[in-house]
Amino acid sequence: MKGLSAKRIQISLGDIWKSPNLHVLLTQEEKVVVARCLDFTVSSHGENEKEAIQSLGEVIKEYLLTAIEENAMDVVYDPAQNKYWRMFNEIEAKSALGSLKRSINKSLKVLTFNNVKEVKPEIHYA
Repeated sequence: MKGLSAKRIQISLGDIWKSPNLHVLLTQEEKVVVARCLDFTVSSHGENEKEAIQSLGEVIKEYLLTAIEENAMDVVYDPAQNKYWRMFNEIEAKSALGSLKRSINKSLKVLTFNNVKEVKPEIHYA
């Protein structure tokens, strides 16, 4: 199993429901891409990341429908094993570091001590 990427996705069921951010770990296993939802411990697969995530959306829908039908919404959150969360966090951290480096390198043309020292930082929540 090779880690490919870590995604945060939202699932919408029409205008009825929109999920909060869900954590999805994508791995390469033999000749398929596996998408695991770490919040519900469900997974699916496809030939590529897009197919695997689309298929995972259907699995999550069925998972939620079963929970509704069985009146089990209080136990619907079922986090994945720690090894998958660690893999997700490592991939996400590498991606964030890469984005930070690219952002700084792109800004080096205008980022100088003198033009930044008097600027008050603004905080934005993602």
